[in-house]
Amino acid sequence: MSWDAIDSLDEARTATQSLLFPVSWRAWLRLAVVTFFVGGVGGGGGAGQAAQGATSSPTPPGAGLGGVDLPPVPDVSPESLGAVVVAAVAVLAVVVVGHALVGAVMEFVLVACLRTRRVELRRPFRQYLGPGVRLFAFRLGVVVVLVALAALPVLVVVGVLSITAVGVLFVPLLVVVVVVAWLAGLLVLRLTTELVVPTMIAEGRGVLSAWRRVVPLVRSMWAEVALYLAIRIGLGIAASLVVGLVVGLAALVVIIPFVLAGGAVVLAVGMQGPGLVALGVLGVVFLLAVVAVSVVVQVPVVTYFRYYGLFVLGALDDRLDLVRGRPSDVRNAE
Repeated sequence: MSWDAIDSLDEARTATQSLLFPVSWRAWLRLAVVTFFVGGVGGGGGAGQAAQGATSSPTPPGAGLGGVDLPPVPDVSPESLGAVVVAAVAVLAVVVVGHALVGAVMEFVLVACLRTRRVELRRPFRQYLGPGVRLFAFRLGVVVVLVALAALPVLVVVGVLSITAVGVLFVPLLVVVVVVAWLAGLLVLRLTTELVVPTMIAEGRGVLSAWRRVVPLVRSMWAEVALYLAIRIGLGIAASLVVGLVVGLAALVVIIPFVLAGGAVVLAVGMQGPGLVALGVLGVVFLLAVVAVSVVVQVPVVTYFRYYGLFVLGALDDRLDLVRGRPSDVRNAE
């Protein structure tokens, strides 16, 4: 018996090699932009600022590190600190929502690029802006439901939701239900990305309409879909380990010039004022460089896995086939 989920592995590899090699840096850079939004490498490290409410006592001269006078720590009122925290959270929320919204549109851009074998951004982004917004709204709804479910046991434990002594016995059951719901929700999100989005493109459907098209297909071919998911998850874990190793080694190489530049800054101007600003700038540039390396490394991985999903979907229903029967020499056209 031939399994399409297994046969599609080699088809996806051939299609990925045909698209990415020989290397066209313009195509790779464009795919890197798409990967930044859909490949799981978030640009902003959402670092929550730690609020340190310390009472400052004057420091005598020479009591700083190494006998160097450090600038006094300014007094910050709780109101000012609260305003800063609120502003930081608001900015972070805008960045996260913006990234998710653009990422939803980029899901369609990626499939369009793989379908036409023309790596471009602006035209498909404009074309699929509406479906991307609807995909974003669907994803947001699923995430809101999952977060609300996860909050229920927490609210019970902290006493926000009052329950009887007998009801406490059902808290472990509630946790199990939440875990199962989360697994189901994550499965829905994965199938939405890898099966529903291509269906939307193939037949011009909305998110819910495409789901109604996919559900009977998944139900009738459940063994094939289950095998695809098992392979996809297993290979995804292995690929994540490899990508992490490659990015870690690359970061060790990239950090060398930054360490040398930072040492030069410390020797030249010290650890105060302009020196601290320069070190901060170097740190930010280093993080951006690592993110850029990570995104580029992920390009073939993201391309392969998305091709894999498209080939499996086409094998399940040839009316949803977006990638077979296309000439292999048509690639990366402007």
